[in-house]
Amino acid sequence: MNAGASLARVTVAGLPFDAVDTAGAVQRVCTAMARQQRLFLSTPNLNFVVAAQSDAAFRASVLASDLSVADGMPVLWLARLQGTPLPERVAGSTLFEHLRAGEGQALLGRPIKVYFFGGPPGVAQKACDALNAEGRHMRGVGAHSPGFGTVEEMSAPAVIDAINASGADFLVVALGARKGQAWIMHNLDQLSVPVVSHLGAVVNFVAGTVERAPMAWQRWGLEWLWRIRQEPALYRRYVADGVVLLKLMLRALVRKAGGR
Repeated sequence: MNAGASLARVTVAGLPFDAVDTAGAVQRVCTAMARQQRLFLSTPNLNFVVAAQSDAAFRASVLASDLSVADGMPVLWLARLQGTPLPERVAGSTLFEHLRAGEGQALLGRPIKVYFFGGPPGVAQKACDALNAEGRHMRGVGAHSPGFGTVEEMSAPAVIDAINASGADFLVVALGARKGQAWIMHNLDQLSVPVVSHLGAVVNFVAGTVERAPMAWQRWGLEWLWRIRQEPALYRRYVADGVVLLKLMLRALVRKAGGR
């Protein structure tokens, strides 16, 4: 059962996006935790949009989500161009930080129990320890870095049992977008955790191994440039995604002109 009232949805480049702001997303997530109701949260950014153009299974994972938020300024630009604007960017890392700061506690009334699954070796445990060192609105209840392998190899019964036994409210998956979404789809029916989401960068941000872009960079849609400064290997991906973005924007402009 999905938590909370249904929201209006906007389709951008074939992917669904809920017309919700950050506060509304926080409420949906905390309601699911409080009611112990399943909420599969997807946070599509430009990379999601690009991958979904050629990967039907990946696209299906977003279509299957209970809440899909626009994690990227390019998504907002495309939505605006096609005449169906979204309220605001709702980055997965921003949503997590709002929960970490205590938003939604009126609904839950206790710390949010978080399990980190994925990330580089040792980083998930480091993120878990960081939350527990704060001792505030979140508590790390488990961490597992599965290393490299297939989705099936990362889905052994013992792994799923450990996650369920932790009593987590929020399962944060960090395996890379395609593998992370595929892992969630493969295991969703066996997981008892209410809120499940692939939030690839969150585990690094919480652990402190990667620094998030300053707010001004985020507002101007330049977070990708900040990421490249810290992780130069992302350069090729961002360039390729940028080319597809230009094509999608041109297509939206042509359709808009044709509509007139």
